[in-house]
Amino acid sequence: MRAFQTDITTGDIHCVIGECSVDIVTLIFVLSAIHPDKFATVIENVLKVLRPGGIVLFRDYGLHDMAQIRFKPGHKIAENFYMRQDGTRSYYFSKSELVQIFTNGGFQVITADYVHRRTINRKEEIDVPRIFLQAKFQKPSS
Repeated sequence: MRAFQTDITTGDIHCVIGECSVDIVTLIFVLSAIHPDKFATVIENVLKVLRPGGIVLFRDYGLHDMAQIRFKPGHKIAENFYMRQDGTRSYYFSKSELVQIFTNGGFQVITADYVHRRTINRKEEIDVPRIFLQAKFQKPSS
């Protein structure tokens, strides 16, 4: 196993790891922090480094998550794309959009589903419904 960090929005990833050299890529709350204009580049880079039959494990924010709904006016950058108070960004995906991003990039869909959770703070008596997208994609074997 080899863990590393790289900027997946550029071609520099191939300086760090060779093409067709990875079995599994995890994109856990990664894609939502990237500008939507770069989604296709990210997916292309991930496809290149994965071996045939390789898997992408994905989890990120789902459309209409409470964190999205609670954004105040002025924080919206683009459709479903917001700037947090600390300057970081977050994108909220619909299931159909996520599937389209990956299938347009050459992946096969194994699973893609919404995950509904509740964040409960008993002391503050706050109960917040959360919506995430969890998916598994595969690079075709041939």
